[in-house]
Amino acid sequence: MDVMPTPLPGPAQMPGYPPLPAQWTFWADTIIGHEPLGHLQPSAFNASRHLSGFGSGSVTLPVTSSAMDQARLMKLWSWRLWAYYGGRPWWCGVPTGIADDSGPTASLTLTELPGYLEKRQFDVHPSQRFDQVEQVQIAATLAAPVTDVGVSIITSAGPGFLRDRTYEYLESDHRAQLLKNLSEVISGPQYRAEYSVSSAGRPVCSLRIAYPRVGGPTGLGVSVPGSATGFDAKWDADELRTRTFAVGEVPEDAPEGTPKPVAIKDVPQAGLPRLDEVDDYPGVILQSTLIERAAAASMQYAQPVLDLTASAVASSPPLTSYAPGDDVTVRVATPLLPGGLDVTGQLTEVSVNAATGAVAWTVAVTQPPPRARETLSGRLDRIDLTVRSAYRRRMQPLT
Repeated sequence: MDVMPTPLPGPAQMPGYPPLPAQWTFWADTIIGHEPLGHLQPSAFNASRHLSGFGSGSVTLPVTSSAMDQARLMKLWSWRLWAYYGGRPWWCGVPTGIADDSGPTASLTLTELPGYLEKRQFDVHPSQRFDQVEQVQIAATLAAPVTDVGVSIITSAGPGFLRDRTYEYLESDHRAQLLKNLSEVISGPQYRAEYSVSSAGRPVCSLRIAYPRVGGPTGLGVSVPGSATGFDAKWDADELRTRTFAVGEVPEDAPEGTPKPVAIKDVPQAGLPRLDEVDDYPGVILQSTLIERAAAASMQYAQPVLDLTASAVASSPPLTSYAPGDDVTVRVATPLLPGGLDVTGQLTEVSVNAATGAVAWTVAVTQPPPRARETLSGRLDRIDLTVRSAYRRRMQPLT
């Protein structure tokens, strides 16, 4: 049975700040030891959940309350905010930033609890190699530090899929990126955060890692015109290609002058000229991994990227009846698409605004989902990652 933790006194609603809908309730505990802090009454809350990724959120809280004093409020990464919808836990986040405008409230940014992996490096030295190891086991190894913040790991290998992987000391930005990279190859594992209630009535967060997929059919759908409150579809040919080059890095112990490994995948299409794209993979040294990445990219970008979003309301269908990774159907008839568009795909993101009840769905028709054209910040991040990868090569910890 889904129940809230034992009620504790909460702050009275402040004048001038209308309460959030009654379906939403909030509770907090410490990230270490999970000691109860009590019920909270935000004046605003927004959050997102992702397939094979982690969400973010924001919350506006009174600066004084019986559950959270100013010292605790200011101590970022020390407590967890649990958001319940209809009496069931739907999301948990930890505070990563706080803004004060001298008013009676403070606005905080939040990272979904398993996103703690973004604060953990792959610090195995000199490197860790997996030779023909089941990929879900590899993913669970990358994700292992989430248990430090109270997240359990649930795995399901299905029929199994063996892979070779080598991870260098301090490779990539963080473990979350390594886990995402593993999910983005053809037939890669999927993962998502899941929420439930323990037998003691306490909220629980789990990280489910599964192959061939997490989630499943739901029978849910929206239509335009019809049940959807909003719809947006964009097709982008920026990454369209018929030849893909996947470029890796030279191993540390390779002789001087050894060329970088490259995998090439050709997928010619009738009516199209040859279209080349080069994808760089800092830290990847195995040819087998590059072959997988080239094959995945050539499939993902064999057609223009479809970025499909639709909006619904939190109460219909109930927000807690589905999660990223589940199947939904979108039916559309617009002047651009007079013949209609009827697609069933996986939810890759769910974003909610508690005050308005609006829920935004992002739907992927193919898996792994392709990315739309790279933003300037994304390009700068990629260049920065390449530079840092080169700088960290041949590093070793002091002993």
